Amino acid sequence: RGVSSVESSALGGAAHLVNFLGGDTLSALVLAKEFYSEPCAGSSIPSSERSTIASWGSERELDALRNMLEQHPTGMIACVGDSFDSLRACTEHLGTALREAVEQREGLVAVRLDSGKLPETLITVLEKLESKFGHELPE
Repeated sequence: RGVSSVESSALGGAAHLVNFLGGDTLSALVLAKEFYSEPCAGSSIPSSERSTIASWGSERELDALRNMLEQHPTGMIACVGDSFDSLRACTEHLGTALREAVEQREGLVAVRLDSGKLPETLITVLEKLESKFGHELPE
């Protein structure tokens, strides 16, 4: 996204894959395989986008998030949290109406924010999610 060519997406995506295992840039996987003989430099997870949530309409955002959880009952998924209102999505939808489904599924649910004023929005959303789900510190 937002690059000038396939080559620049491959370079940027491959640089990302040096430090991370996840990515959706196919050209980066091809580059890693061709130039570094890496058979699988990264992988992807089911992930909603703003358009896939927004297509349900703001009044059905909860249904869209529920659908994401139902369609992918195991493994890690990423739900975009700011299609309409990030605080509502995190506190009312994921943190209240869908809390049991989130906590009982086998796999991590990541909330992805693509907009908002940083770092304020991110900190506020993390605090709201913590108030609903708690937190654990790694050992």
